[in-house]
Amino acid sequence: MHINSKDNPRVKLFRKLLSSKKAREEHGLFAVEGARNCVDTAYEAVCGRIKVHSVFYTQTALTKYKNTLKTDTLFSCTRPEDVFEISDELAKKMTDEGNSQGIYMIVFKVDLPFVAEYIDKNGKYLVLDNLQDPGNLGTLLRTADAVGVSGVVMTDNCVDLYNPKVVRSAMGSTTRLDLFVVDNFLNVATLFDELGIVTNAAVVRNGENITEFDFDRPCAVVIGNEGKGLPKEHSDICKNRVTISMHGNIESLNAACAGTIILWEMFRGGSHG
Repeated sequence: MHINSKDNPRVKLFRKLLSSKKAREEHGLFAVEGARNCVDTAYEAVCGRIKVHSVFYTQTALTKYKNTLKTDTLFSCTRPEDVFEISDELAKKMTDEGNSQGIYMIVFKVDLPFVAEYIDKNGKYLVLDNLQDPGNLGTLLRTADAVGVSGVVMTDNCVDLYNPKVVRSAMGSTTRLDLFVVDNFLNVATLFDELGIVTNAAVVRNGENITEFDFDRPCAVVIGNEGKGLPKEHSDICKNRVTISMHGNIESLNAACAGTIILWEMFRGGSHG
């Protein structure tokens, strides 16, 4: 099917989902942009992990990416009547980014209920507490995907998981990970405790050095807000505190940098010390 007008209902829905958290919550949908991001998302739909609402593509994009990306998945990830060819001109109007890659999707939200049924009792988890920067969240999702975490939990008003900047910077990881959005940090800590998953608060000082800490067990590391870190009442709830030992002239790292280092250490293997 062809769409040429920016007033088409599906195009208008895509634009709303890009710009409005309220619209994303109301419809239970989010927008995906970019050739690789969309192709990776389509693959997850073909594998049955997620559901795709709509696909938009230009002939120019298919020609450009046919030898580098599996663009055929765009046509098998949902019903044929939900796949739309659009003009290059319309593609440029669908994005706020300066450079349109000519492929877009509308996808059903992917976060799971935070209940025991969806938690791996032998797993390792990343918990993000009131993280506010979309780039940091996207980077940490991608890192979590790379090291193989069992899931990522976002608590206490983290930046919207489906913010387009998060989705872009996560580069497909949004649809590959088990993701949970929970209002109350205490609920997270309580369920993990019940399941025998040890919670470890990442703190700037007075924690056990991550290179000496034993991550070789079911556990979760908790990363706090970029400016304020973890609230004391949240770090006090956690079973342990861990710290990245700093040897230079700065006291702390960006949340995404710190999270990446701790995640790598979590999965390095074995007990340290």
